Amino acid sequence: MNMNKRFSILAVTALLISSLSILISCGDDDPKPDPVMVATSIELVSGGSQTAMVEETLENAIEVLVKDQEGNAFEGASVSFGVTEGSVSIASATTNASGKATVTWTLGTSEGTQTLSISGVGNPLNVTATANYNPIIGDFHYGGVIFYIDQTGEHGLVCAVIDQSDGAEWGCQGTPISGADGTAIGTGAQNTADIIAGCTTAGIGAKLCADLSLNSFDDWFLPSKDELNEMYTNITIINSTSTANSGTEMTNEYWCSSEHDLNFAKIQSLSTGNQVNSGKANLKKVRAIRSF
Repeated sequence: MNMNKRFSILAVTALLISSLSILISCGDDDPKPDPVMVATSIELVSGGSQTAMVEETLENAIEVLVKDQEGNAFEGASVSFGVTEGSVSIASATTNASGKATVTWTLGTSEGTQTLSISGVGNPLNVTATANYNPIIGDFHYGGVIFYIDQTGEHGLVCAVIDQSDGAEWGCQGTPISGADGTAIGTGAQNTADIIAGCTTAGIGAKLCADLSLNSFDDWFLPSKDELNEMYTNITIINSTSTANSGTEMTNEYWCSSEHDLNFAKIQSLSTGNQVNSGKANLKKVRAIRSF
C-alpha cells in the first residue's frame, strides 16, 4: 500500500473517532427530564392543641401544609377532614399555591380530648383539641337532663328523659330491706343496690333502673327521697328538656328508693310536691337517674 492510501485511511479513521467522541460528548450534555413531582407528606402548620367549650367552634382554623418528595410546597393536593363527633366546615379541600389547606372545627359534646383526622396524602395526620364543659341545670348532657349540681360546680345528677315504667312495684312488701333507708342526695345508688340484693321480684323499680342502658350510660339508679325532691323542684325544666330530646314529661307519682319500713316506701307526687309512704306492692311510675 502506497503512502497516499495509508494516509487517507488514517485520516478517515481519525475523523470517525473524532465524530464518535463528539456524539458521545453531546449525549452526556443532553439535559435530563425533570422528575414528576407528587404529594408525599402532610404536616400541621397551625391550630393544634386548642381548648374550647363542648359544641363550640375553635377560635383558630386548622391549617396544614402538603409537600412533594423534595420537600417543596405542593399545589393541588386533595386533603380530607373527618371527626368522630362534632363537625368540620368542609369535608375536603385542595391545597393552594402555597401547598396549604384550612378547615374550621366545631367540637362535639364529649368532654376531654377530641380528634380531627386529616388524610389523602402520605400518613394520616391527627390533630387533637380539649373540650371543656360547665354543667348547667336543664342541659341535656351526661345521658340525660341535669337537675342537680353540687357545691363544686363539677358534679351532680341527671335524670333519664323517659320513664322506665308507668306502673311498677317497689317490691317485696312485708320484707325489710337492709340498708335501703337512705334519704339524702347521694344515697340513691346504694339504696338501689340494697333493694336488688334484698328483693328478687322481677320488674321492681330499682331493678328497672339498674338494668337501664341509655345514651351510652348503664349506671342508672332509683332516686332517693331528697334526690326525687330535687327533680320535683326542677320539674318544669326537666320536662322541657326531656320533650326537646325525644323524651316524655314526668307526671303524677314516682317511687323513691328510700324505704320507710317492711311494708312501705316513699313516693313523691309531682302534682302537689308531697312525699308520702305507699305500700311496696302498689304500682307507681319510675324515672332513673345517674350521677356525674
